[in-house]
Amino acid sequence: MGLQNEEKLELGCSSLQPKPKKWALLMVRVVAFLATAAATLVMALNKETKTLVVATVGNTPIKVTLTAKFQHTPAFVFFVIANAMASFHNLVMIMVEFCGQKLDYKGLRLAMVAILDMMTVALVSGGASAAIFMADLGKNGNSHARWDKICDKFETFCDHGGAAIIASSAGLILMMIISVMSILKLLIKPKSDSS
Repeated sequence: MGLQNEEKLELGCSSLQPKPKKWALLMVRVVAFLATAAATLVMALNKETKTLVVATVGNTPIKVTLTAKFQHTPAFVFFVIANAMASFHNLVMIMVEFCGQKLDYKGLRLAMVAILDMMTVALVSGGASAAIFMADLGKNGNSHARWDKICDKFETFCDHGGAAIIASSAGLILMMIISVMSILKLLIKPKSDSS
């Protein structure tokens, strides 16, 4: 009879309140989600069109309209995909934080979360590194390869790209912190979840 009074019927995710110790990880994960989502949206919506004079024949300038888009550079496409996947990962992990007790199988949930967090750090790091390289090339050019800089012509495009890279770098740092917290959570298991 004593056991029946203590038992609770839980349906779905009825206990949506994580324990107080989990709030720190949850809040860092929410901020990382916002940072990577902002990086994804800013870079994905990054587009600028300019009409430039490319030559002059006599007194008549020859003009051409050029558009700079993130899709024109494979590194920026990878950047958008990597940050979108990191945002999705953080969103799923936030849901797992609330409903994860139902999904735990012999304690493997913590190990899988730690592994997925480390993989996400690697993914965001690769995307940010590729975008930083291309941003530097766009800003400074490469005189040895005779690649001209474009940021003097497409200022808004470069400014938005820089903002996306800053947001992604902040998300990367937060993902590293989350990865360390996930590993510590795995190594320091609570004595009992009933408290």
